[in-house]
Amino acid sequence: MKEKSEKQDIDTLVADQKRYFSDGHTRDVGARIDAMRRLENTLVLRRDDILSALSKDLGKPGMEAFLAEYFFLLQEVRMIRKSLKKWLKVRRVSSPVYFKPCRNEIRYEPFGVVLIMSPWNYPVQLSLSPLLAAVAAGNTVILKPSEMAPASEQLLCEITRACFPPEYVSVVTGDAGVAAELLDQRFDFIFFTGSTAIGKVVAAKAAEHLTPTVLELGGKCPCVVERSADIGLSARRILAGKFFNGGQTCFAPDYVVVHEDVMEPLMEAIKALVETVPWSEEMARVVNQCHYDRLQRLLVETQVIKHGEDDPESLRMAPRIVLDAAWGDPVMQEEIFGPILPVIPFSDTSELIGRMSDYGLPLALYIFCKNDAFAEELMGSVRSGGVCINDTMKQGSQLNVPFGGVGESGHGRYRGKAGVDAFSYERVVVKRGTWGVKWFDLIPPYGDTLKWFKRLMR
Repeated sequence: MKEKSEKQDIDTLVADQKRYFSDGHTRDVGARIDAMRRLENTLVLRRDDILSALSKDLGKPGMEAFLAEYFFLLQEVRMIRKSLKKWLKVRRVSSPVYFKPCRNEIRYEPFGVVLIMSPWNYPVQLSLSPLLAAVAAGNTVILKPSEMAPASEQLLCEITRACFPPEYVSVVTGDAGVAAELLDQRFDFIFFTGSTAIGKVVAAKAAEHLTPTVLELGGKCPCVVERSADIGLSARRILAGKFFNGGQTCFAPDYVVVHEDVMEPLMEAIKALVETVPWSEEMARVVNQCHYDRLQRLLVETQVIKHGEDDPESLRMAPRIVLDAAWGDPVMQEEIFGPILPVIPFSDTSELIGRMSDYGLPLALYIFCKNDAFAEELMGSVRSGGVCINDTMKQGSQLNVPFGGVGESGHGRYRGKAGVDAFSYERVVVKRGTWGVKWFDLIPPYGDTLKWFKRLMR
């Protein structure tokens, strides 16, 4: 009976949102801007609650939670609020002379009822960032956050209730069974962030109704250190990106390949940082026991640089660098998503490109070098969702550029204007005058029309 009741609730919620959208309540741009203002004010009001929830769910250091989740969202909602009218402005385009008088417009229209499924690793940011864009574009939203971050899940319920009626935006909580029930519904658009494996399930369900999707996935993001690189800077920025959020970031460096000529100095620089920076004291914990056990199984430790000791009870895992990793090791067979960094030497660029191609198309490619020709060769040979040269994570940590994957790492882009674009479609409106050239109405008999067309349209 409980399952039937939950199914009925989801059916009713989707029907209510379809009605709310059809009645035009989300169409007024001024009302959408007001919604952005309500969300902005609520974020400011609940700032400390957001940081507290992230600490409970993942043990996130306050600095990381503030910058990556709270402040990032605050900047995005302010950007959207200030720029939305400009972004949604109707665009006029020209028409062929033989259609004149004719007016062409491109309007940015909402899809309708949107399902957003968000993950646990950035449970607030990766829920509210697409939600902001969806609402700004004029859609209604059903948000399914991850049950693996329960404190954040509860807070998201409270934030959305404070800003919207349920027929406009609702949070649906529950486990994978509830997610499956949601995917059985006929949504107008689905936005999913998570693993490639679950992304395939979402894509298959969406295909049943030809529902458009954005899939933000992950993959093994390589970090290549060429011999011209600044070694000290490379070590610092690689570790900063890898250990942020305990390595649980979809576009974090997954593994490092370093030219054999600079392998030893890079390892010395990394060792100095690992032994002097208090990573273990200020690093997010592994999200749950299942993921902790998975990470432990990936380790075949022979030579590692490690800071501190593992604490299974608190799910805190000491960050470690695997010095003598090989392409066939367990740690190289799947996305790591934790504080383990394998390092592999290379000497031949062609062989390196071949090896990296075996891992599909990652969300990010990181290149450390001062050799522009090398960087261009690598970018030309290894496709990825984004590229960052001489740093990590920066291509996915700003609002003025779109973020997304390619192939196995997903499709579609969002962030800022790109997010509003993702949740809109371009609707073309053509309006012809009632006077003008009649012969282009193309009504038989055609007579000599083809002869004139051949002369004029060359």
